[in-house]
Amino acid sequence: MTTLRPAARKNRNRTTLLLILGAAGVVLFVCASAVIFYRNTQHLLASHGLEEHSQQVLSLLQTESARLERMDYLSRVYLAERNNADRNSVETTEAVVDSGLSELEKLIWDNKQRDRARAAHLCTNDLTRQLEALLASGEAGAVEKANLTRKMLECRDLISHMEVAEGLLLKKRTSDAQHSAYRSLIAGGAFLCLSLLAVLGLFGLLLRDELRQIAAEAQIFNTNERLKEKVQQLKSQAAEAHLITSLRQELLLCTTPGEAYKTTVRHVAKAMPTAEIALMAFNSEQKILETGATSDEQTQILDGFPINACCGLRAGCSRRRQEGESEIECGHFVGEPPRDYLCVPLTAHGEAVGLLYFGYPEGSNREEIDLHQGLMERVAELASMWIASLNLRAQLEEQSIRDGLTNLFNRRFMEIALERELRLAARRKGDLSVLMLDIDHFKCFNDTFGHEAGDQVLRGAADVVREAIRAEDIACRYGGEEILVILPAASSETARQRAEEIRRRVGEMRLELGKEKPATVTVSIGVAIYPQGGQTPEELVRSADQALYTAKESGRNRVVVFESAIAV
Repeated sequence: MTTLRPAARKNRNRTTLLLILGAAGVVLFVCASAVIFYRNTQHLLASHGLEEHSQQVLSLLQTESARLERMDYLSRVYLAERNNADRNSVETTEAVVDSGLSELEKLIWDNKQRDRARAAHLCTNDLTRQLEALLASGEAGAVEKANLTRKMLECRDLISHMEVAEGLLLKKRTSDAQHSAYRSLIAGGAFLCLSLLAVLGLFGLLLRDELRQIAAEAQIFNTNERLKEKVQQLKSQAAEAHLITSLRQELLLCTTPGEAYKTTVRHVAKAMPTAEIALMAFNSEQKILETGATSDEQTQILDGFPINACCGLRAGCSRRRQEGESEIECGHFVGEPPRDYLCVPLTAHGEAVGLLYFGYPEGSNREEIDLHQGLMERVAELASMWIASLNLRAQLEEQSIRDGLTNLFNRRFMEIALERELRLAARRKGDLSVLMLDIDHFKCFNDTFGHEAGDQVLRGAADVVREAIRAEDIACRYGGEEILVILPAASSETARQRAEEIRRRVGEMRLELGKEKPATVTVSIGVAIYPQGGQTPEELVRSADQALYTAKESGRNRVVVFESAIAV
């Protein structure tokens, strides 16, 4: 947007300059048109004035010619009849002719015509003198009449020549006036057309610049919209990157798959707050998916369902179910499934580790799926790899602390756990008991039925011990056929009762070993109590082992407490 501002400013300046130039051009055209129109009008008026002047002169010449004829006629009549009235008429006509010729001299501007007018005036003066002389004598001879007639003709010829010349001049001036009118019309029309063209050109330029400005503004608007979309996209990408980074950092702090489940759901809920979110963990032993973590206790997904119940897990990719697009429902819902939901499988190394489920009930914002489906797939990829890593770590840890045959804790874990429980008992000043179990005549089972039968006997005894103890008790394979049980916060009497319960259950166990009848298994148990039996792990184990030895020496299949070393 910043790069377009100089261009917009340049266009605005150019438009302003064009407006100024166009206005100046229009003013010049108008002024030029006014000057030319004024000059043409003046010329046209002058031409009309000359034409009127020529008409006036010609009219006066015609009048003078008629007056001369009248004067000639009246003089002849008077000379013939000697009537005083005719004489008065002649004298009046002479005065009028003289006055008309004087006025004619004043009207004529051309020197040649003025000379002719003067000659005609002089001629009429001579004619007047001759006529007055004849009128005064009363008699007129043939010679005098001939002279008078000749002078009359001379005067009339002069006026006739002037009439012809003035007629030609009038014709010329009339033609000039017409030409001037035509030129004025043509010039006016031409300047009008030029003015219109200039105005149209100006408005064309303005319109072009306006269209360019509109196009530039549209381009700026489109660019701004693209920038807004880009900024929004970058913000979304930044938020997604922040979410992924935050999730990765939180997963690094998780030590168990359960923590990873809750961390993943908590971060996903930030991006999709209106969805019902559930992370289903894969139970590899039972081959079902169990609830690992949820964003809402009211989630419709089942807690425990086979892999084939989910279409996304069957397809091996994200699967969104929308009404009108896919009518195949997943089979992992309680009641009627929602109309819109998304299943994202959690897979690592080609194996399923779980499922990330997003449900959208009525009234929720379903556009979240469209906006964040790609992000959820990235989250699922990251979470699945880390959950698989934690599962593998837990499996390795389980294998490192458990005995492979009996699935009891191994001796190394027993030493660490006994050390920890002793410190807790010493700090709390509480009780701690240790049971040492040994299967009676175990070597006979191996020799008679084989080592597989011995392993079966050992596993059966371990199962009985595991079922008989509390959740906080720790059962370990101490070595060979010996099993050690740590009983935190268990008094001597409690430990003795627990040991007796284990002895009784093992005695009730029946194992099918080969083709023989079911074998009976018995155990001897030694019990050591803290602190009477010792204050260190070694002392307690030694005391329990000593009590076990006493039980075997006393006939086996019994419980002996180290404190009294008496068979119970």
